[in-house]
Amino acid sequence: MYDIASEWKQIVNVSRTAQIGDNGKPRPIEPIEPDVVLTHNTIAIYLTSNTANPNWYKAGYLYQAFPVPFGTAGAAQGEQLRVILNRYIIHRFTTFPSVGDTKYLLSYSPESYYRDVKLQVWEYIGTSQGATLDTLEKQNKATLSKVTAIQQALNRAIQ
Repeated sequence: MYDIASEWKQIVNVSRTAQIGDNGKPRPIEPIEPDVVLTHNTIAIYLTSNTANPNWYKAGYLYQAFPVPFGTAGAAQGEQLRVILNRYIIHRFTTFPSVGDTKYLLSYSPESYYRDVKLQVWEYIGTSQGATLDTLEKQNKATLSKVTAIQQALNRAIQ
């Protein structure tokens, strides 16, 4: 399903380096918040660092954010995903109301001890988006309705 290169679109390719503070020590890298609106529920992530220790694993968190018409922040957090250093991750967001109707943003917060990061994100734009939470809930309700009808028919047959 995910093995066709033309069904992936790179949407983020950003590098950041820690800045040196007034005290001469590196400051933590600020969150990366690409100005990209996504509409598909599956993404791929790859994060690298030239200065990371070879035994580092956890590289921070990627957050999904939905624009909201209320409050002062302008966005509500959706899912949170742990980013692993030097490993491709494919993630399908499940809090999507429906594929293609909802728009969302991403935000990546690196661990404070990283001195440089390169974040790459691809959006899966293929037609096999898979089941969303709404689709699964509809299927579950339909199945439950059928099971209930069968149980009622069996109870009538036994009596």
